[in-house]
Amino acid sequence: MTAGIFFFVVGPSGAGKDSLIEGARRLDSRFYFARRAITRPAGSPGEDHEALDETTFAELEERGEFLITWSAHGLRYGLRRDLLTLLAEGRHVIANGSRSMIAELATRVPRLVVIEVSAPADVLAVRILERGRETPEQVRLRVQREVAPHAADVETWRVVNDGTLEQGIERFIAALGHAANPPASAPLLHAKLACEALDETQYEALLHDILELRYPDREIDRFLLHACSHLTDAEVLGLARVRAKLMPRIEWHEPIVVDKHSMGGIPGSRITLIVVPIVAAYGLAMPKTSSRAITSAAGTADAMETVARVDLTAQEVRRCVEEARACIAWNGRLNHSLIDDRINAFTRPLGLDTNRWSVASILSKKVSAGSTHVIVDLPYGPRAKLHTAEEARALGDLFEYVGTGVGLHVKALVTDGSGPIGRGIGPALEVRDVGLVLDNDGAAPVDLRDKALTFAAHILAWAPGVGDVIEGRRIAAGLLASGAARTAFERIVDAQGRRAQPVLPGTHVHAVRAAHGGTVTSIDGWSIAGIAREAGAPADAGAGIDLLCRVGQTVAAGDTLYLIHANDAAALDRAATLAAATLQTGYRIE
Repeated sequence: MTAGIFFFVVGPSGAGKDSLIEGARRLDSRFYFARRAITRPAGSPGEDHEALDETTFAELEERGEFLITWSAHGLRYGLRRDLLTLLAEGRHVIANGSRSMIAELATRVPRLVVIEVSAPADVLAVRILERGRETPEQVRLRVQREVAPHAADVETWRVVNDGTLEQGIERFIAALGHAANPPASAPLLHAKLACEALDETQYEALLHDILELRYPDREIDRFLLHACSHLTDAEVLGLARVRAKLMPRIEWHEPIVVDKHSMGGIPGSRITLIVVPIVAAYGLAMPKTSSRAITSAAGTADAMETVARVDLTAQEVRRCVEEARACIAWNGRLNHSLIDDRINAFTRPLGLDTNRWSVASILSKKVSAGSTHVIVDLPYGPRAKLHTAEEARALGDLFEYVGTGVGLHVKALVTDGSGPIGRGIGPALEVRDVGLVLDNDGAAPVDLRDKALTFAAHILAWAPGVGDVIEGRRIAAGLLASGAARTAFERIVDAQGRRAQPVLPGTHVHAVRAAHGGTVTSIDGWSIAGIAREAGAPADAGAGIDLLCRVGQTVAAGDTLYLIHANDAAALDRAATLAAATLQTGYRIE
């Protein structure tokens, strides 16, 4: 006979553990609900318990009558040892417990499953206050108290109890059921963990169960971690197709709908805000959806948000394209992926390679956005996500293969990512550079303008009658020089919702100067972006770095290499301190 499961329910005060357990007791007869022994008088408010005095509790503990005991809030708690008999008979047991006892309990029962009940801090505070036993200040301190995480190797199911009691009970019972009855796709998950390749149908079943929360966090994380580095080309294509099915699709009545994506990691390089208006000025539809910064000083959505709204709905995206032929919107409201959030949460801090997984994620989102033609920027360099040209070309081949498989025309371009593109690093400073290019200003960064024209040329080459990239570049340069691209940009801003006041570079400024003379041989964009983030970017959209010296330029000791902008004096000081510590890696002068 298979042993039963010991469900140990934990969570902070106010999470509602007692209410959920009592609700499950009324509605579900599959489980045995353990009655705790507590050194608290019978009839006291709260759960139905076995009331013991301190002496009796200690005697029972001494004789080994308890499976486990613990202390909390001046009381002793215990669970009787005879629960092991029920487990041996195949019964599932549910007990209210303490997070501090998880590791010990895991050594005493055949199979331990933790049900962690939680709720947002403000919900916890309201519930505790309603009990009337603590002051508001005591409640605040209780809610803010951090609890050490329990062992990661214990199977854990999380139940967010932030709605009605009925919703909470339903989620609680669902978690119990999922743990007691493994999903039908469980053999597929274990096959993947054993390095077996899965096909599209199998991934569809597996991802469906993951999104339905039929696996504990530990199993989901194991699968995602393994999938990052063990995907064949066919699996990437299968994943892209499945993910595209799981997302809503915007339908366009256009023969060509273009889009652009960059693998990122290069400070500055805000070419999207130039490419999109050039393409829109020509007349192609380009509903561009972009992300916010995660580890960089600015994302495309962060930059665009300094002048216009970016949190557009699908209906608003459609309207913008009708009015301006394009938009530059945040993708969070359009095709956000909980699976990607999950994988990013543990792979990015560890620096794990998720590029193959990203191909499926990116292209499925382009299908969701209704795109037909997509150009992909693959920058490579020592501090970029892709380190060598060979690595970038291989990923480009995969993008194009998967693109064909999901019905997209995909062109991947390998580009130089050895240093920043443009002068500004940070939302407002990058948009300033974009404005200089769109205005054909003599101070516009040449590298930013050139890269933008290259990508616009490849996109326009897809348009009927253009024919090739050379003609596409000629048309793109003409639209930029004539001011048509600038006019198109302003139409896009108005369609999305122009900010009453655009965000400007921060008013607090610190100059970082060369310690000695020589020639600038390289700029470490990663270090420079880190300084920009210390100054407050991207949360402070006006914070960032303004590069005054470029690679190949000769400088003298004391010359200003770059300016740090911030709107908070303390943040500026922190950034200046970091710049002083990393100057030799930020700028290499020989």
